[in-house]
Amino acid sequence: MPDAPVHDAITLITAAAADVAYFHFAPHPDPAAAALFTTAYLFAGYACAGDLDLDSREYRRWGMLRFLWLPYRLCLPHRSWISHGLVLGGAIRAIYLSVVSTLVFWAALWGYSRLGPHVDPTLAASTGWRTILVWTEQNPVLAAAGLGGFILAGTAHSLADFIYSGAKRRLRIFR
Repeated sequence: MPDAPVHDAITLITAAAADVAYFHFAPHPDPAAAALFTTAYLFAGYACAGDLDLDSREYRRWGMLRFLWLPYRLCLPHRSWISHGLVLGGAIRAIYLSVVSTLVFWAALWGYSRLGPHVDPTLAASTGWRTILVWTEQNPVLAAAGLGGFILAGTAHSLADFIYSGAKRRLRIFR
């Protein structure tokens, strides 16, 4: 499979190509949707792509927060259909990150409420999710752009791995 610098270059080039294609082919391009797509794509490509199940550059980019991905690493074998599925891989990482972020947010609020002012972490987390759902209903194009960018970055990563592995196998046949 390609190394980290190659994956990073692929992420940057495909994000730029997707933006150029969007502004060229969309009948009424929305700059906000393009910006959200690109931001989600770059974030997913650099920090949430398929190699989080390894001690990879993506994993190390999380710094002190890399512990968030430990359950993911322990549960998924590398290059499984779950982590490297063309659409499924990115969708699962988006769901995983949402769930883990909610749990960390809840735990932080729970700890904060033990130190002083009472805050109901369950109420705060459910209010946060309701706010996100209302925003999603009111802004379906932006929500689709963000989720699409996140998932497509994982797809580009997996395709690069598949193409590289296939080419490598074919070259071995001719030796």
